[in-house]
Amino acid sequence: MALHTDTEIYKATYALTQLTTQLVANMPRNYKADFGADLRKRCMALVMRTYQANTTEDKPQILQRMREEVEAVNLALRLAVDLKLISVKQYARAIAQTESIGKQATGWQKHSERALAAGLSRQSGQRALESGRAAGPQAHRQAQQGYQRPRP
Repeated sequence: MALHTDTEIYKATYALTQLTTQLVANMPRNYKADFGADLRKRCMALVMRTYQANTTEDKPQILQRMREEVEAVNLALRLAVDLKLISVKQYARAIAQTESIGKQATGWQKHSERALAAGLSRQSGQRALESGRAAGPQAHRQAQQGYQRPRP
């Protein structure tokens, strides 16, 4: 397993966190404490979700939460540009990052779901073989035909 810090999604979430921290630093004082702090926390949560997804078996659930948090960040950024707390150019940079994160999280989630489904079907098939209750003689013949002994 690769380190979570080596993944592209980690780099994108970290870059978004850096960008939002810079954007919040330039916001008016009355927005910085509440609105800005919440935005920074949400971005830090994305970085932590990357770590969690990379180190757990239940990746799809964590990645789904990550995708929801990306949408919350998108909404906060849109509100910030509407309130003129950030410029349209800054908004465009941030949204490009969130779009990248969202696409990567979606791809990772789909891959994890397929791998989990394939792993479960293999495990249940393996348990049936071990218990002696395989699907029947035809399934046994098909399994034997697919198996080839390694040659010395």
